[in-house]
Amino acid sequence: MSSVFEFAGRASAEPRLVFAGRYVQFHGGRECGEERWSIEATPDALIARGEQIITAPHPLPNRQEYRATLTHEWRLTGLEVRWSVGDRELSAFHAADGTRWRVRIDYAGHVKEQEGDYPAPCEVDFTTHLFSSFILQRRDFALGGEHEFPALMIGPPYMAVTPGRLLYRCVERGRFLSPEGPIEAKRYVVSRPPEPESEGFTFWADDDGIVLESYEGLDTSRPWMRLVEYQRG
Repeated sequence: MSSVFEFAGRASAEPRLVFAGRYVQFHGGRECGEERWSIEATPDALIARGEQIITAPHPLPNRQEYRATLTHEWRLTGLEVRWSVGDRELSAFHAADGTRWRVRIDYAGHVKEQEGDYPAPCEVDFTTHLFSSFILQRRDFALGGEHEFPALMIGPPYMAVTPGRLLYRCVERGRFLSPEGPIEAKRYVVSRPPEPESEGFTFWADDDGIVLESYEGLDTSRPWMRLVEYQRG
């Protein structure tokens, strides 16, 4: 699914809120942090911002701030990350240049750079469920439908890129209790071929692609993240 954003004029670059929310994070069934995020639209781009704060009993307490830019068709064009663990801090800068993806990582006075392909079907996977929402915005899923595509995986310890593949399957449709009350939603299973689906995870999302709740693996009794606050622009 894709969204079209209309602006009365381009004289003002004042952003307009599209979605905002707060996730609570769990580890081993116990609450261990939160993520606050927003998605805004400008005449030229979509801008997603967020902050994750992860605490014990998670084995790696950390704090992360990110800012992502996307086209109005939800294709990622850039990502800035500031990640800290204790007194250690890392900054990563990712940017698309046509069909190329470039990365600069600053850590402890050292710089690491990467560059690789970013073809049109490629997606980006990151440590927030917003990136699953971006993927769902670009694809239609009927019950039983699936999409497999190349992906750039970004995550700890250096927020660098590892190329891979993602497979999304829509496995269930039903009523789900969201911050807005009971709504129609779909459940998806995500895996990383050639790894088996049993090594993946599952989540519920609304018809706008916003992830409502995810789980550690395929066991829906073990929550991973839960949307507890939600605002539409």
